[in-house]
Amino acid sequence: MDIQLSDLAAARLKALLLDEPDSDRLAVRVIPLTSGCSTPSFALELTDIREGYIVTEVKGISFACPPGETGWLDGIVIDLNRENGKFSIYHPDPPFLPDCSMPAAPMDKEEQS
Repeated sequence: MDIQLSDLAAARLKALLLDEPDSDRLAVRVIPLTSGCSTPSFALELTDIREGYIVTEVKGISFACPPGETGWLDGIVIDLNRENGKFSIYHPDPPFLPDCSMPAAPMDKEEQS
């Protein structure tokens, strides 16, 4: 798994893990939420490292996921927004996206000329 983790995000994740009583048994899991017709969105959760999970360490942070989700993690970028304190998680080149069933929006007359 090739996870790009900023130093700021790593420090925040480390602090979150240290706040947990069983931090030595926990890892961060990146969860793919939606993909639809645009770029996928993701969430982070602290999870127990379960049997069969693939585990990798980046900047001292353990990341774990089921084997079927490793494709989503290769190349993912995790940062922390300094202004609002929220994590920014994106994949610059997602490995797959389902076909979008929504028709393209019609162009208005200004766009057609």
